[in-house]
Amino acid sequence: MAILLTGGTGALGRELVRVLRDDAQGELFILTRDPSSAAGVIAQPGVRFIHGDVTHEGFALADSDAAVLRGQVTQLVHCAAATSFTLPLETARAVNVHGTRNVLAFARDCRRVASIACASTVYVAGRRTGIIRESDTSSDGWVNTYEQSKHEMEVVVRDAMTTLPVSLYRFSTIIGHSQTGEVTGFNAIHHALRLFYHGLAPMIPGDLATRIDLVPVDFAARALHHLVIHGFEGGRTYHLSAGTERSCTLDELLADTVSVFEQSRPAWRKRRIERPAVVDVDTYALFTRSVEESGNVVLQRATQAVQAFAWQMAYPKTFDTTGADAALADTGIVAPHVNTYYGKVVRHCVETSWGRGASDGAAA
Repeated sequence: MAILLTGGTGALGRELVRVLRDDAQGELFILTRDPSSAAGVIAQPGVRFIHGDVTHEGFALADSDAAVLRGQVTQLVHCAAATSFTLPLETARAVNVHGTRNVLAFARDCRRVASIACASTVYVAGRRTGIIRESDTSSDGWVNTYEQSKHEMEVVVRDAMTTLPVSLYRFSTIIGHSQTGEVTGFNAIHHALRLFYHGLAPMIPGDLATRIDLVPVDFAARALHHLVIHGFEGGRTYHLSAGTERSCTLDELLADTVSVFEQSRPAWRKRRIERPAVVDVDTYALFTRSVEESGNVVLQRATQAVQAFAWQMAYPKTFDTTGADAALADTGIVAPHVNTYYGKVVRHCVETSWGRGASDGAAA
């Protein structure tokens, strides 16, 4: 067995590398644009770094590397993605759509390939509300270019399912490690928490009863590893998310956030920062317009950053996990309830000053 992984230096990719090495299933190749820096990020034995870029046809590989991969790769796991919510659409497409097309084209030349996994997001559902099934492929538009480009990526993958052994794995928002709270990749929700901490998130759209679907990175990596390496089924789409039973409400999320802020930094409580007001879509749109017109650059930037995550809450939905639950049955791999680890993640953010490594105590 030989595994080729793209996106190995991302938050999910790093954890997946650890799980794959623990499993010791054959050789692991990691495609990266900068092998020297990647090696410093992922200090794992038995890992070989290959210089390449998914945005180029054939990954722009050296001939010798291309020959090795095409002759040896049996499993291909595609996690590389442009995950920022605020990229121009064509920039997001360059990685998420065209990059995936290049991955699938390369896989066709790998004569031993038996399984191809493409990581996606449950938010390809965009502005749809209600229950989203694993088989659902439609949307009512999107709230950001990340959602749209990943939806378009899925169209490419589904077209390839008739001729390649490929499946889709839709993740909800990955926020940190369920045991330690450690965050290795800060995303939109972490940035929104930071702005709330500093009193720069006065309002968000949604409803207090809206369910917030989050998953820890260790569950995400273990689930993907099992489904690809030990239980692969081509042509499938899985929701690797908390689902209705293991997600939490927006009200619970805000309450837990305030509790951790106060416990971690008593000085924060003294500042009497109010938790964000939860308002309807029209009110929030009016608020954002007023901020844009205010000329307050700090608040404008803060509001723009919060919007990247906040608009998803304006379209409440829950994600059915029937297929994933069945495929993971008897493995012990289950997404923990958000309430059991979310506080650890928030505490990690505060205590590391959102990845900067310094205590926020002086600024609190």
